[in-house]
Amino acid sequence: MQPASASSSSQPPDHPNPNKSPPRPGPAMGYPANAPNPSSGGAYFASAAAPAPAANGTAAAPAAAFGVAYPYPAPPHHAPPPPYHHHPYPPPPHHHHYPHPPPPTCLRRLLALVVGAFLLLGAATFIVWLLLRPRVPAFSLASLTLSRASYRPDNSTLSASFDAALVASNPNSKLSVTYFSPLATVSLAPSSPLAVASLPPFSQGPRNTTTLAFHLAVDDAYVGPDDAAALKSGAGGTVEVQIRLITVAVFDRGGWRTRRRVMRVMCDGVPVVFRGKNSTDAAFNGPARRCDVVL
Repeated sequence: MQPASASSSSQPPDHPNPNKSPPRPGPAMGYPANAPNPSSGGAYFASAAAPAPAANGTAAAPAAAFGVAYPYPAPPHHAPPPPYHHHPYPPPPHHHHYPHPPPPTCLRRLLALVVGAFLLLGAATFIVWLLLRPRVPAFSLASLTLSRASYRPDNSTLSASFDAALVASNPNSKLSVTYFSPLATVSLAPSSPLAVASLPPFSQGPRNTTTLAFHLAVDDAYVGPDDAAALKSGAGGTVEVQIRLITVAVFDRGGWRTRRRVMRVMCDGVPVVFRGKNSTDAAFNGPARRCDVVL
């Protein structure tokens, strides 16, 4: 039979030695162990403390393995990735622009003088126009007669004499008007002119009214059958006549003068009534007829 001390030492004591510090517990399961100090010469992995030898010199039974974890080395430390710079499009290519040599100084000065002169002239003309405000003259047909009218149906020709009088009025209070190369025409609407007469030039002062009388002779001019219906029947009737005037007008005041502009005076659709059956004379009966003026 073994002594009682041997049997009691085969099991771990229920109460540890109060004079001895308890062993350090191992690391928890799944966490890396603390790396030992290499200068201390300790083992890389930590383990549980060895059991104390028994009183009779025999080794005590190993402690229970419950709760003891085997550590693993910590993962290496990785540096953070470098910052990402977003460049959606590559930078445009750089083109070298070489400066052009400046123009000569005299040429620039001459150009500046020409431009300045034009600006001053335009400003002066505009100011004068605002002060004077030229207005278009007014024209009206005062009288129109047709005499010795002879129409030949076999070749549709007409021979006649027209006498007309136009009244020209200058509405400007500060400007005079001069008419160059006046040209008067007569026709049976809407045919081409039957006769043309060149008139002498004339002038009008401010607020002036001038009567312009002229004679137009038609000699065997072609007239269409539709335009000469009243002439063919010989029963009289009404014929529509067109009197037109074309001239070049210039407005002036002292040393200021406008440029020459073409003026057109149109007296269209003037009714000329024959005096009776088989009559060769006709006249415009009525007050003065206003004409259209285009300048």
